[in-house]
Amino acid sequence: MKRGNTILLAVVFAFCAASSFARQNMALSSPTNPACKPNSEQMRLTTKSEHARELFAQAIVLNGNYRLDECLKSLRTAVGEDATFAAGWSLLAYFATDAHEAADALAHAQSLAGKISPSEMLFVRWVAALNHNDRIAAISSLNDLTKQESGDKYVLYLAGRWFVDQRDQQKAIPLFEKILVLDPQFTPVLNRLGYAYAAMGDMAHAETLMQRYLAAMPADPNPEDSYGDILFKAGRYQEARSHFEAALKKDPGFGPSQHELGDVFAMLGNQDAAREAYHKSALVAANPRRSLEYRSSIALSYVRDNLYGFADREYSALAAEAKAQKYPDLEASFHEAMALYQSDDLTAMKHLNAAEAALRGDEDLATVTRDEHMAMIRRWRGMRSLHAGNPAMTDVCIRVMEQKYESTENEFIGDQLHALRGARLWQQKQFAEAIAELEQANDDAFSLELLARAKRASGDATGADAALRQLLAIHASTMGAVLVVEPTRQKSAGASSASAAR
Repeated sequence: MKRGNTILLAVVFAFCAASSFARQNMALSSPTNPACKPNSEQMRLTTKSEHARELFAQAIVLNGNYRLDECLKSLRTAVGEDATFAAGWSLLAYFATDAHEAADALAHAQSLAGKISPSEMLFVRWVAALNHNDRIAAISSLNDLTKQESGDKYVLYLAGRWFVDQRDQQKAIPLFEKILVLDPQFTPVLNRLGYAYAAMGDMAHAETLMQRYLAAMPADPNPEDSYGDILFKAGRYQEARSHFEAALKKDPGFGPSQHELGDVFAMLGNQDAAREAYHKSALVAANPRRSLEYRSSIALSYVRDNLYGFADREYSALAAEAKAQKYPDLEASFHEAMALYQSDDLTAMKHLNAAEAALRGDEDLATVTRDEHMAMIRRWRGMRSLHAGNPAMTDVCIRVMEQKYESTENEFIGDQLHALRGARLWQQKQFAEAIAELEQANDDAFSLELLARAKRASGDATGADAALRQLLAIHASTMGAVLVVEPTRQKSAGASSASAAR
C-alpha cells in the first residue's frame, strides 16, 4: 500500500493555504489586480557578472518554452563568465541531459556552497538531493526555498514545474497561479499550467491557457506544439495535427512538432507516414541525444505493426549508438523497450540484464536516474519470472524495491513496486489484495488492464468497466499504449460493432 507522505504534506506554502480553486479560476479570466499584486523580487544571486545573472533567468524562460539547447548554452555562458556562480552551476546540473556535464556542474556548485546566499544554498541542496534521489531532503529544501523567495517567479516556477513532473498537479497549480499574479505574461507558466489543468481533466481551463500562451508568443512554434500536445492526449488527433502543422509553418525545423505529427499518423493507423515524420524529426533534432530519442519512435512503430524483427533491429542500433555516445540511460531504455514486447522470457531477461549493465557502467549517472531505471528493470524481471514459473525471483525483486522505496519515497519507484506486487497477488488469486496494489500504480496501462481483470474476477463488473474506461482514456505513443491500450481499444470497437450489427 502506498504510504502517506507527511513530508509532502509539509509543502503547503503560506500563500497556498489561503488559495482555492475558485480564486484560481478567477485569476485565469482576470490575471491582473494591481491593488493586491504582491512584491516580486528575484533571489539574490552571488555573482560578479550582471550578464550571468541575466542569463540565469533567461535560461529558465528558454527551458520553459522548450528551447532546451539554447537554455543550456545560456547557462554554459553564464558559468563561463563567472566560474564562482554556484546557482548557475546548479541550474546547469538540473537541466543538463548529459550525465557527465550534470555531475561536473553539481560538483562545482557544491564546492562553492560556503560562499553564497542562504537561498542559493537551499537551491544547491535541492538540486543535489534530487540528483541523489533523496526526496525527503529535496522537499525540505524546496519548502524552505519557496518560503524565503515567495516573490521570485523563477523559484516558484521551478518548484511548480517539479511538482508537475511528479504528477502532483494540486501542489503545482497554486504556485503557478501565484506567478501569474506576479507576471501575467510569464510564458513558461502559461505553458505548464495548461498541462497541469489538462492532466486533471479540466480541458476548458487548459485550452484557455494555451490560447493565452499563443497570444503571448504568436511567432513561436512551441505554444502551437503544446496546444497540440494536450489535444493529442485528449484523443483529439485531427485538432492536434492542425496545431503541429501550424508550429511547423512557423519553424519547419522544430523537431518536437515534426515528431508529434508522426504520433498523430501512428494513432490514425498510418505507420508509413508516421515513420517518415519520425525520420524527419531525427534529422532536425537539436542534438544527437534527441535524435536518438526521436528515432526510437520508428522502432515503436514496428512494434505497432507486429514487425518485431524490424523493431529489434532498430532498437539494437539505437542502443549501440547510445553506448558509443555515452548516454547510458538511453541505452538502458532501449533495452527495456525490447524486453517488454519479447515473447520469449529468456530473451527479455537478456535485455533487462543489458539495461542494468549500461546503468552500472557509468559512475556519473545521477542516482535518481539509475534508481528509477532499476525499478523498471526489477519490475519486469519480476514479471518475467512470474511468467517463467519462478515466483521466488519475483519475491526477491519485490523485497529490493520495497527497501529502495522505503529509503527514497520516490513515487516512480513506488508505482513500479505496486504494479509488481499487484501482479504477484493476482497470480496467487488474492484478488482483493491485488486490486488494492494495482489501484496505486498510477494509471500504468499494464496495471489498469490487470486491475480490470482482477475486479471482474472478484465479481465487481462495474469496477472492471470503470478500469477499462480509464485504460481507454490513455492517448499516448508509448510501449504500454501500443501493447495494451491500442489492442484493448480495437477489441472494444470490434465488440461495439458486433453488438450494433445484432
